[in-house]
Parts: sequence; structure tokens; C-alpha cells
Amino acid sequence: MVGDTPPEELLPLHQMAQEVGLMLRGTLPATPLEPEIEQRMQQWLQEGRAGEMEYLQKAGELGADLRQWKAWARGAALFALPYYRGSGGFRDGGRVAQYALGRDYHNVLGKKLERLGKRLRQSGLAQRSRAVVDAAPVLEREWAIRSGLGWRGKNTLLLHAELGSWVLLGELLLDWELPSWSPPPARQASCGSCTRCLDACPTAAFSAAYSLDPRRCISYLTIETRGPIPRALRSKIGDWVFGCDICQEVCPFGSQPPTPADNWPILPVFSQLRLEDLLHLNEQDFHKLFTGSPLRRPGLAALQRNACIVLGNLKRGVSALEKAVFLPNPLVRAHAAWALGEIGELGVLHKVLTTETDRFVREELEFAIER
Repeated sequence: MVGDTPPEELLPLHQMAQEVGLMLRGTLPATPLEPEIEQRMQQWLQEGRAGEMEYLQKAGELGADLRQWKAWARGAALFALPYYRGSGGFRDGGRVAQYALGRDYHNVLGKKLERLGKRLRQSGLAQRSRAVVDAAPVLEREWAIRSGLGWRGKNTLLLHAELGSWVLLGELLLDWELPSWSPPPARQASCGSCTRCLDACPTAAFSAAYSLDPRRCISYLTIETRGPIPRALRSKIGDWVFGCDICQEVCPFGSQPPTPADNWPILPVFSQLRLEDLLHLNEQDFHKLFTGSPLRRPGLAALQRNACIVLGNLKRGVSALEKAVFLPNPLVRAHAAWALGEIGELGVLHKVLTTETDRFVREELEFAIER
């Protein structure tokens, strides 16, 4: 059943969604995804591509069948919030993925979905509901593709004909037998022969079209990795402190997205802090300054690690880096040493090497000095 507006049985859902600030993008019955999708996911996991993202194991086990996770689920309502706001980051340099410049989308979208679920329960249209935003064992992209919301791009992201990949997906699982419905796309589109996203990736994270190895992806390295970032990839990170938008920015779809909604104002911390300032923060200040921000996810030490790498790539921040090699966390000390080596400021490294006891930090000090 396809049309510009939902069928009559979905109109109450459509209206209530609008009242809480959501646009209904499609509905689906909770029938399992195709077996090949689950097989592809299992192969991906067996190849170790999930890296440190252990939570994806559960998604691989349950994500293809909503009822395996929530036995009462009978249907799913699909939503997508556009978030394009233009590039940005810290004062004087250090880029942050656009979705992370504002409030955490898990809260923004999740709260809207929870309000919608409450209204549906109060109206008697549903007795049970569960809001899902990227933190549950649900293969969101696959469900969105099945619904017709978009198609799988060569960069593996969901692409919408007008919005490109600048959308955040959310679902509301319901004990309501929903029909298969989605509005028809304004125009038919596909990636065709375009390879801009594959060619632009500085870390060569794409082994082929539709095949991403997250362990080489800048977003994975700067957000999901808790330990050291491989030396061979540090210079390729460029000025990305948190996440990466390169494969999205070069995509012709969504290159002229709509004006950003009020849901996504840029948090003031980015105009307040320079990368050097991140190296002076303590845990208390970090959590206070980044309240409600996705940048809290990796933790202070990993964010300082990233800041060191970017400062080394930008060839600046010597004073802050020289202090960072004395910080308590060895992860930060090691990457500060690497950055000073990149800049060519080795004086303090010789001094630190005489007292440093951590094996990994010593290796980084020796590498920087010998190079």
C-alpha cells in the first residue's frame, strides 16, 4: 500500500507523530528480514570487523527478527530526523561530525518516540511500545531499506533521495499489526557509477563498494576505540577530533539539504574551547562542559588522545602537548609524545624518557625521538 499520505488506519499514528515533532516515514509488520541479511551480518562479525563494538554481537543475533528481542512486537513505525547543520568543531580548528555538534540524538529522538508511544497507549491504539534509537539489537538501516525510506549507499549508509545520509533513524515497536506502507520517493535515485565516497576516504576504510571495515574508519577510531590509535592511521585522521563526515560531504545526495531544525543547535562548548584547552580538563570539568553531548561517549582520556593527534597533524599546541606528556593517563602521554614528534619538538621527550616507566609510553617516546 503506497501513497502520499498514510492509509486511513495509520492517520492517528501520523497525526500523533506530528504533534510530538516527528514525521512518519513508514510502517512495517514485524516479520523477519531476509535470511541473506542475517548471513551477511554474521560473516561481517566473524571477520572481526566489529572491532571493540561488542554490542553489535547482540544485534547480529537478534536484529533480523524484532520478535526475538520483543516477543510482543507486531509492527514498527519508522522515523528519520534530518540533522544537517554544516561543518563545525572546536574554536580555531579540530572538526567534529555534524551529528555530534548538538545534543545527543539518542535523547532528542528517543524522547520524542517515547512521548509518541505514551500517546498511542493512552489512546488505546497500542498497549505496549518500545522506542529504539541506535542503542538496541535492531538492524535499523535494514528495516529502513525494506520500508523504502532509502537505499544502501556505497559507503554503507542509508541514502535518502533528498536528504542524502544526513538523517538519524528511529523506530517505535508496537503490539499493533501495522501494514507495510511508505510514501513514494520524490524521485528515483541510486549511486549508479559514482565512487566519490570510496575515493575520498583517507584511511581506505572501504575494501570495495558496500564494504566498510570500521577498524579503519575515522569515526570508529575516534569514538569506539578506547586504546591507542594505530600509528599508520594517525596522520590520516587529519583534523577530525570526533567522528568523520568525509564520505557524506562528497556525496551528491543531500548536498543541498534543508535548513536545520531547531532540534539541532550547536552546543556552546565548541565556541568556547580550543583543542589545547581539552588537554587541561579534569573529569569533573569534562562532564560539566559536555553535558548532553555525544562527545561524552569515548570519555575524557580518549578525547584528549584524539586532540593530541589532531594537534600533531596541525603542527601546533606545543606548550599544551609538553604538559600533556606528564598527565596521569598513559594513553594521553603516549599520543602527546607522538604529536610532539610530528611537530619536531623533541626536547621535553628526552627528559620524560629518563623517568617514564610505562612500556607503551616509552615505545612512543623512543619512536618519536628516533624518527
